[in-house]
Amino acid sequence: MVDSTEVLHIYRRLLRAITYLPDSYARINVHNDVVGRFRKHRPRSSPEHITKNRVKRARTTAVCLERAGHGDLDDLKKVLMQTHGRAGGRRRELIKDLLRPDESVLPKDDSAVKELIESPKAQEVLNQNPNPKVTAFIESQRRNHPKDSIKSKIRQLEIPKKTIWGHAPTQKLQDSMWRKWWAQTLDKLLPPVPQHEWDRLQDLALGKIPLDEFPRRRSRPVEEKDEKEDMAYRYLQLKLRSEAAQIEGATFDPQRGLKVQTKTREEVLNENYRIPPTRARRRLYALIWSLTPTISQDEVTKKWTVTWGSGKSLIASGTLTQPSTSDMELFEGLPSLPELQPVDREKSVRERRERQAARQARLLKETMATNV
Repeated sequence: MVDSTEVLHIYRRLLRAITYLPDSYARINVHNDVVGRFRKHRPRSSPEHITKNRVKRARTTAVCLERAGHGDLDDLKKVLMQTHGRAGGRRRELIKDLLRPDESVLPKDDSAVKELIESPKAQEVLNQNPNPKVTAFIESQRRNHPKDSIKSKIRQLEIPKKTIWGHAPTQKLQDSMWRKWWAQTLDKLLPPVPQHEWDRLQDLALGKIPLDEFPRRRSRPVEEKDEKEDMAYRYLQLKLRSEAAQIEGATFDPQRGLKVQTKTREEVLNENYRIPPTRARRRLYALIWSLTPTISQDEVTKKWTVTWGSGKSLIASGTLTQPSTSDMELFEGLPSLPELQPVDREKSVRERRERQAARQARLLKETMATNV
């Protein structure tokens, strides 16, 4: 088993790194996830190698969180992807919520449950088709597959009706095909998030709300030295006075003696990483927004509507913003600009080839006249 002091050290390191994340929503979700994992996997009677592997993964997570708090965009992307359910454990929780059956399908009372159990249909093989909510979402993701997604596109909406020999598959083969289809589909699924979370991502990506600032670094507490400890420095003062210049990164203080300057982990991270600009962080939120959908049901028609984030600016998506009044004042008194006509690429290529042919014919004619 790993020493409890080491586990407590990595636990405090994780909690300290979480406080420096530049996103309030991510701080809350990651904090709850870390606390829940440590409470769930307390070292009781687990094998030694399992506990060591968990501590090793915790150290890797702590390094990722520390670099994200210092402005590394790659690690910040990992944290935000897991926070908004595009990867990791929250993605599995969102998939469970998506697969949860509707309230209209569930039995209303005890008599309905008893009737469902005793009915002959309960003894038959259950239907493996997804419910209307899941079907609507899978069709929407298949049509609007994000180009920046690391998951491949969903190709099939259901299992084939016939085998390669043109026969209907047996029940055992259907069950096997359905299990394979569900495994592949759930691995490619990008589950929807609540409406309020999707709206927040949209506002952050489009610049409607300001980004959270990087939390200010807290200074380490300074311990006061006892007067008795100064005697050790004074004892070595004469000997170290001549040797201080030979040690790299060392200085000699007449009152304290030799001081060796060592860089802490915080200082190394501060040298390697800088706070990214606001535009880079907004592009990161736009990327996550393009991978994030939300789903809602119409109260009248009972149809499910899936909305995906565009993840692009208005200019990149082809929608130009309308000029404001201050912009129009700059062009007062000027005639209106001519409208741009669409370019016929085939015609332009044909004309360019005709000009090249005419130029070659003229050069050939001049060369023949010179030779004569």
